This record gives sequence, structure tokens and C-alpha cells, in this order.
Amino acid sequence: MDILALRPVPAAAVLMAITRRCPLRCRHCSTGSLPASEEHPGEIFQRFAGTFAPGDGPRLVMLTGGEPLLRPRLARSLAEAAARGGGRTMILSGMFFAPRLPPAAGEKVRIPPAIAGAIDAADHFSASLDAFHEEEVPRESVFAVMRALLARGKDLSFHVTGTGPGDPYLRDVTSAVRREFGDRVPMLVSRVKPVGRARATAPPPTRTATATTTAEAVTALKTGTATATATRTAGAALTPGTGPPPGTGTATATATATGDATTTTTGDATATAGATAVAGSALPCAMAAWPAVGFDGTITACCNQDVVDHRPVPGHLRLGHAGTDDWDTVRERCLESGVLRALRTYGPLWLAGAPPSRGYCETCRTLDVPPPARTPAAAFVERRVLDLQLAGGGTAFARRYGCPPYDDLVSLGHPEREHDL
Repeated sequence: MDILALRPVPAAAVLMAITRRCPLRCRHCSTGSLPASEEHPGEIFQRFAGTFAPGDGPRLVMLTGGEPLLRPRLARSLAEAAARGGGRTMILSGMFFAPRLPPAAGEKVRIPPAIAGAIDAADHFSASLDAFHEEEVPRESVFAVMRALLARGKDLSFHVTGTGPGDPYLRDVTSAVRREFGDRVPMLVSRVKPVGRARATAPPPTRTATATTTAEAVTALKTGTATATATRTAGAALTPGTGPPPGTGTATATATATGDATTTTTGDATATAGATAVAGSALPCAMAAWPAVGFDGTITACCNQDVVDHRPVPGHLRLGHAGTDDWDTVRERCLESGVLRALRTYGPLWLAGAPPSRGYCETCRTLDVPPPARTPAAAFVERRVLDLQLAGGGTAFARRYGCPPYDDLVSLGHPEREHDL
């Protein structure tokens, strides 16, 4: 919950995909990883992490892949570099190292020493668990490793993926995790997205919600049931020519988006101004907040797999390269880019003046607009949008980008959790 609460904060964290390789062949893999997929020299990532300065480095470094624990010494080195810069580290693993046969009662689980060292160096460890991973690694084997780590005091979570709220697998596996770990281990539950190998298995997005008044929009943004920003109704202080591009409407209206913290974000938006349909409704993008270091060291402003995988990266989404740029430079570009600031505040449909039928992320990837003017009114709206997202916390983020009704599972084990599910 603490990690997700940081998700809308620009440059609060950095994602590092340190390899595209993975020994598993999960059918829903968003990266399409294989054992022989691309892998670039570790020095690229180490060089970049070496620029994290105390008090000015990212608060969180999230190591992903592929399978990051195929490079355990690199993962440990990056975790140590993050700590020297005052940050913490999270590792997300597909659990390929879990025993293929669940250990017998009382039998100690053996974790390969190099992998154990990388996990120990990280502050948080998260295991992927879903029907597709269970075809590769038995659930009980994953549980056995997580029990051993929990007994050693490790901070843990599960990344659980299903096809949607009605997926019976999600009911089964979330209940099993809660029974096994006594509500001490949180879960981020999300949906399979049509990216990578999952293009053949993911259902199309169908969830849409609209806020038609300023009051509804503010409530929706704070709670995560939908997301909205100020249009001319909510941001009346905007003077002509100082806000987002013209043609963006006269009322507040938005839609929810589907997606998760590591793959794509898609959605549709519908807006009305009285009886008039509006193009370019506002839907802030929290995914344009954390820089993402790709497999080859290219740094993007977005973790959408289609952005991370394809070259060239759209100019407004490219932040640099880990082999040549330092964290301060990347952080400044992330914070100061006018287009990125506007994406985080209004979203791509608003900026492009695009019709509601346009795809959310597709519109962003093809965006070609000048940065909106930076004015006191625009800065006020930007700050207000961020404040609303922060007020919702990790649970609201999980509700928007994850899979309701499982969003509150991110709070399991958290000291501020005030009620049982």
C-alpha cells in the first residue's frame, strides 16, 4: 500500500527491467520473455544506479524483467546502490527458483544462495501468482518459499493476475493466500492485458465509468472509482489561452482505465457538456510519473510495454539512457517536461483533443502537441490533481489500475489497516 501510494508522485521511484530473459514460458507474459531473450551488460544499470545521491535519489527502485533474479548479483548490487542513495528496493519475481515438488512437512526450503542474497538486500519482495504461473511453478512451492521468507522477517506481497472480477481463479487464490498467511501478506490483483504473449489470451477492456459534474469528478479521482481533472468548470481560474489546448470541452467528465503498475494502461472516456459530446475528456495518467529503464538501458517516462519494447521511443516519452545520463538529469526531465506534466494532469485524450473512441495509450504514443503554457492557474490544477490522488492512497490506485473488488487486498498486513474485509 505504501508503494502504490507513491505511484502518482513524479520521480518518486524508478523501474529497472534488468533483463528480458526468463526460464518460464507463461502464456500471459506481457514481455513475451524467453530463456534466450535480450540481455544487456549489467554495467549499464550499475552505472545509472551509481548516480543516486543521498537525499536526492529515488525513494524506491523496483527491479523487474523478464526475471530479475536470473541476475541475482546485479540485483543485489543495485539494491545496495539504492540504499546508498537513501532509497529502498523492491524485487518482482516469477518464482522460477521455487522447488518443483513442494517440500514435505517440516522440510526446510532451500533458496539458492545468490538469489537469497539478492532478496535479503531488497526491502520488499513480491511474487507473481496466477493460473498461468501455476502451470510452471506449483502454488504450494511458491507458498513454501514465501513462508520461509516471512519467517525471516521479510516484507512480502503477491502480484495476482486474472481475467476480471468474475474470474473464479481470483476468488480461489486470494482466499488461499489469506488463509495461508493470516492476512499478513498483501496482494495487488490486476487483469491480464493484451500485451506480449497475452495478446492471444487477454479479454478486451470493457469497464467504463463517467463523472458528469465537478463534484462527482473530484470524488471519483479521490476514491479511484474513476479519474477526472478540472476542465473549465472545475478550473474556472484558467484564463483564455492559459490552459490545455482549445476544443477540450466545458464540463468535467472522465472514465476509468484498466491497467496495472507494470504493464499497459488502456481506457475510454466519455464527456458531456449539457447535451453536447466533448472530445478530449480529462483522465490523468499516473503511469507517466516513474521513469522506467528498459532492457537496453533506454529510459522512458512510461512503463507501458509497447513503449518499453519499441524503438524509436516517442520523443515526449523518452527521458534518456542509463549508459549516458545520470539520475538528476532524468529526474529533472521527468519533473519539468511540459507534456509529461500535462499528461499527469489532464491525460492524452485532453491534450490531443481526441474523440472518446480513441485508445488512451495509443493516443499518447502518437501525441504531437506543444507543451501547454505553465501558468499559476495550471500549476494549481496540477497540484490539486496530485493531491486528490494522494488522498486516495494505495487502495484508490489499486481500484483504478487493478481489479475491483479486490483492491483493498493491498492493505493486508498494513499497520494503518482499520477494518477486516
